[in-house]
Order: sequence, then structure tokens, then C-alpha cells
Amino acid sequence: MPQLTKLLLEHKELSLSARYSVRIDRTIVIEPLRQLTEDTFKRVLDNLESIHTIGIENAEDSSVEKYVGPFHFSRVNGILIFKPAS
Repeated sequence: MPQLTKLLLEHKELSLSARYSVRIDRTIVIEPLRQLTEDTFKRVLDNLESIHTIGIENAEDSSVEKYVGPFHFSRVNGILIFKPAS
């Protein structure tokens, strides 16, 4: 599973170490390598109902993969899930 160093949501940048995968239905699953605090989620994600652009900086080659949404966000057991809105 590839690793990321930065997650770009809209115009906000979140530095974190995590593994990620992009499923065939364009669902993006991010598993942080260490637990993120509730303050981090509130600061970055709680004020967004949907996310229109997601950028993922790959840890291995520093390239940025961009995904255009809109995406709906959820968190399950510390794992971040961005599902495409239908």
C-alpha cells in the first residue's frame, strides 16, 4: 500500500504519515500511521460538508495525485474514507 506525507483538502494542507488506497469506484481510504487528534479533525474537516478536490503527496517520489470530487467524508475507527458523491 503506498504511503503519503501530505493530504490536501480544498485549500487546506494536512501533514501526516499514512497509507492510502484508491478503489475502483474512486473511494479514497487513508489509514494514518499514528492516531490523529479530535482537534485535527475539527480544524480541517468538520466545517466541510463535501470536498471538491483532494491532493495526495506520495512519500516515495513527492508527486501529487489530484482527485476531483465532490467527495463525502467519514471516519471509521480512525480510518479516513472519502466516497464520491453520486
